[in-house]
Amino acid sequence: MTLDLALDDGHDLDLSHNGDCWLVDGAGRIGQQIRVTLRALLGEWFLDTTFGVPYFEAVLVKNPNRAALEAIFRARIADVPGVRTVRRIDFRIDRERRSLEVDFAADTDHGLVARREFLRA
Repeated sequence: MTLDLALDDGHDLDLSHNGDCWLVDGAGRIGQQIRVTLRALLGEWFLDTTFGVPYFEAVLVKNPNRAALEAIFRARIADVPGVRTVRRIDFRIDRERRSLEVDFAADTDHGLVARREFLRA
C-alpha cells in the first residue's frame, strides 16, 4: 500500500481535518498523483528532470498538434504508479482564457479514475 499526503484544490496540504495533515491512498492517491504530474513543468523537479509535461516545448505553442498532445498526456498519465491504461482523453483549448482542460479516464490498480483538470498559463 502506497500513501501520499493529501492536497487540497489549491495544491497545498489539506488541513481540513482539525488542522492536521492526513494521508490518501488507493484511487484517491492515484488521482492526486496524476494531478501533480499534469501540473508539473518538464524539468521542474531537480531530482528528476524527466518528470512533468513539456508545456513550453509542445503544449504552449502557437498551433499545438492535437495528436502529439494526446500522446504526451497519455504517456504522462500512464507513467503514474498504479495506472494500468488510459481509457480516454479529451482536450478543450481556450485560447482567450489561455487554459487547457484535460478530461481523462484511466484504469488503475484501485479501479477507474476519471477526472477533468483545468490547467492555466
